Amino acid sequence: MKITIRNIIQPQKIILKFFEKIIFYYNLKKYNQNIFEKKQNNFFASLKLNRKKGIENLNSFLDTKNKMSSEHEVLFSSISINSNKLINNILEIGTYDGCNALLLSKLFPNSKIDTIDLPEDEPDFINSYSRKNIIKKFIKERNRKLSKKKNIKFSELNSLKLLNHKKKYDLIWIDGCHGYPIVCIDIINSLNLINHKGIIICDDIYLNYNHFNSDKMYHSIASYETLNELQKNNLIKYKLIYKRLDPKNNCIANKRKYIAIVKKI
Repeated sequence: MKITIRNIIQPQKIILKFFEKIIFYYNLKKYNQNIFEKKQNNFFASLKLNRKKGIENLNSFLDTKNKMSSEHEVLFSSISINSNKLINNILEIGTYDGCNALLLSKLFPNSKIDTIDLPEDEPDFINSYSRKNIIKKFIKERNRKLSKKKNIKFSELNSLKLLNHKKKYDLIWIDGCHGYPIVCIDIINSLNLINHKGIIICDDIYLNYNHFNSDKMYHSIASYETLNELQKNNLIKYKLIYKRLDPKNNCIANKRKYIAIVKKI
């Protein structure tokens, strides 16, 4: 009954979703993943990284249950096998379930990994990623994963407090809140914490996201706009790679997500 009433009140949304489905299936049908694989390989090469060898290396750490989640894992793997990239200290902003920190610890066994996430009693932590009703179970499982490796140090820390942080890093992964103002502050703080020739990597870059539909936690154009302003003022250089290459996630151009690789000038 509620659905019927909503449909009557807002019929334009039904029409819009219908046309979105048509556009999606049209683009899905004509999508050629091989083209994007080639582009992605070239993007990696421009960063002096070998994507194919990165995938081979990554597969040696992943079992059949844990498949690659996105191209950031291939990127980390490619960096880890590059003899010209010396990575001693890594900072991860946004621990989530601990899986990424665990992978980093395997890819960079001789590195020290600091991973931070919001304190468990903060509303943004409790109410995000559908964990409100399973919070204790989520934390227990996360902490279990993080305890597997001695080179991981987890801290409950709001990333804004990195403003007073002194330690320097060779690799920083930004995957906390994606919207204004948090991600902008995370990027600026990371620029202050990165070593000379260090690499900052930002997850979930949207190029065409509408401000009206943006939110604090998940979807925003904030990272892209911040990086553009910094590059325009000759403070950084950055390049983008595709976050995912599968047809479902990459066939609609204005909905594609990217990963930014940032270097401080």
